[in-house]
Amino acid sequence: MRIRVTAAALCAAVLVAGCGGGGGDSDAKATDSAAAQGSSSGSGSGSGSGSASASGAAPEAPAKPLGEAQLKSAALVGGDVDGYQITDFPVKPDGDSTARPADCQPLENMRTASPDPGPQAFVGLLAFGGAGPTAGSATTIGLMAYDRSDAEGILDGLRTALKKCTAYEGGVPARTTAKAATAPDAGDEAVAFGLETQGDSADAFVVVRSGATVVLFYTAAGTGSAAEVPVELVTAQIRKLGA
Repeated sequence: MRIRVTAAALCAAVLVAGCGGGGGDSDAKATDSAAAQGSSSGSGSGSGSGSASASGAAPEAPAKPLGEAQLKSAALVGGDVDGYQITDFPVKPDGDSTARPADCQPLENMRTASPDPGPQAFVGLLAFGGAGPTAGSATTIGLMAYDRSDAEGILDGLRTALKKCTAYEGGVPARTTAKAATAPDAGDEAVAFGLETQGDSADAFVVVRSGATVVLFYTAAGTGSAAEVPVELVTAQIRKLGA
């Protein structure tokens, strides 16, 4: 998916139904999505390719499903992370996108913020980089409440898909390639990957399980450069979720 930063509040995120349909249009790119401020290596329970340190362990997150009010209370707000404007992104996900081959479906589900099974409660945010190297970047954050076994299954499904899936059709007009990335050392486990529509740069995804909550972070690529999910957003959100 590609969007202009000026349209990010409407379509930057995979949370808007139908946004995925424009993924191959180079005229709809994000114009200034900056790379995150680097990540250091570490060892966590992430994607299997190692993990990047997210500066310190977060408090233990609730093991039971959170309600929508609890998710809202645990979500980042403006002022929580220096250099970012954070706003609510209340549009509900509406997954109706089929990947071919089926092994890739968990990745496409996460691209549209519509995992299978669906969450019991959902809260969406949009974080804009306001200054410095992150200026102009747009990162979608989706907090999703599950039973713990279902939350664990979401991460397991993504890891399995990344072992089997290198490219797929469906979801966007052009072919999409998938590649595992180094997951941050965050929450109880984390998976990271990139999805790249033919002719464009890769968008970045980090999915973290913290207790029974799954948190999606999605950063759109800027013009001519691959995206990175800002580690400071991941760290701050997972810490607040466990507080």
